[in-house]
Amino acid sequence: MNKNESKYFKSAEKMHVALMTLLDKKDFEIITIKEICETAGVNRSTFYLHYDNVNDLLTETVEAIYKDFFERFGKVEAEEVNIDAKSNDELFLVTPKYLMPYLEFVEENRRLFNLMYEKGEMMGAEKMYAAWFRDIFGPILTRFGVSEKEQPLIMIFYLKGIIGIITEWVKHDCAESKDEIIHVIRKCIIKP
Repeated sequence: MNKNESKYFKSAEKMHVALMTLLDKKDFEIITIKEICETAGVNRSTFYLHYDNVNDLLTETVEAIYKDFFERFGKVEAEEVNIDAKSNDELFLVTPKYLMPYLEFVEENRRLFNLMYEKGEMMGAEKMYAAWFRDIFGPILTRFGVSEKEQPLIMIFYLKGIIGIITEWVKHDCAESKDEIIHVIRKCIIKP
């Protein structure tokens, strides 16, 4: 990467951070390009070098957030995604292996976590959950004999429950260890 490319990406990163900072204080609809530029410490011309409007910045910011999130789970090989080839034990996703990267991301990005759940639709969370349900959780629940009618309700129970526990953890400044939170989540889901 040459010096100009590095400068280009650093400017984009500054604007991502600026947008997230502003979203923490006000509604997206009233955030201006001027505010983003002032917060990021960049010129308007730099903004327009990267984006046509604030919606473009939001789209790229959300993509960057999700990319960072999924990178924490490591590279997933094609055979790992083949649900039919996995044993039932391998399909149980409420394990430290899956929960720890998620909790690490949340702990490092507490403000972002709150924004994603307060403004989930704007941040693309609903689309992400729909894709997870379609590609991962739905087929797993089918494998365990859960009817298609019951699957959305079970998913809501799991997602809202886990998110509720994590939201409380974040409200208390992540005072408990991640291992303690994993234990609580698993205790709520696994029969003793």
